[in-house]
Amino acid sequence: MKRLLMLFLLIPFMLTAAELAPIGWGVVVVPSTTLYDKTGKPTCDLFGGELFNVLREVKMDKAPAYYISVTRKGVEAKGIISAAESRFFASAIFVAGAAGYDEFKADQDFCAEYYSRCATRDALVERKREQHLAKSPAKNLPKLKKELAGIPALDRKYEAAQKAAKTDGQRIKYRDLRKELRYQASGLQQEIKRLEAIAETWEAEHPFDDSVVKKTAVWKRLNAQLEPYAERLEALNAKYPNSLPKK
Repeated sequence: MKRLLMLFLLIPFMLTAAELAPIGWGVVVVPSTTLYDKTGKPTCDLFGGELFNVLREVKMDKAPAYYISVTRKGVEAKGIISAAESRFFASAIFVAGAAGYDEFKADQDFCAEYYSRCATRDALVERKREQHLAKSPAKNLPKLKKELAGIPALDRKYEAAQKAAKTDGQRIKYRDLRKELRYQASGLQQEIKRLEAIAETWEAEHPFDDSVVKKTAVWKRLNAQLEPYAERLEALNAKYPNSLPKK
């Protein structure tokens, strides 16, 4: 987690200030995930089947990730998404009326529909998994990780206030708040490390069995609804062989 914290502190320097042209597009392939801005602050939740433009390939704690832009109701958000939770298509972004647009739009529409249906099915398993993990003595781990991820953004806020302070008293106040944040981050990192070890042991002793969910009538019905997409999915995989999620 220390590496993750440092990643978010460094990302502003990794990404240029100039507007980045998309290097392709992508789709969320998990039921839901969180988009983080360049400071490590969560900006919004993304859901299965949601489309986005990929601006750059980056790293998140040494794992593949993408710096993306997503637009909702005319409002654009940019941030980092894990490559394991998304699918990246190294394709030109076509505009309506341009040659190639119809094929491009058909690929996007298919991915949006297919992966949103996958998300509905997979969410059943995720809910059961969350209920199972709620019994773990390390159940607060996600909450602590989220709290740690938000510290860089708060530190930048205090830093800006410290620079803008008009009196020594105000500068000292924000300096002390930033120092307090560093202690808080250190404490969170230690607690997360402790709970991760506990979680690993507990999960090894109490493995989650998703076969129970997959035997239910609801899961079987949702899974059967994906069968008509198999041929189109195979064609898409052949067209973009390097687009599958990266671990």
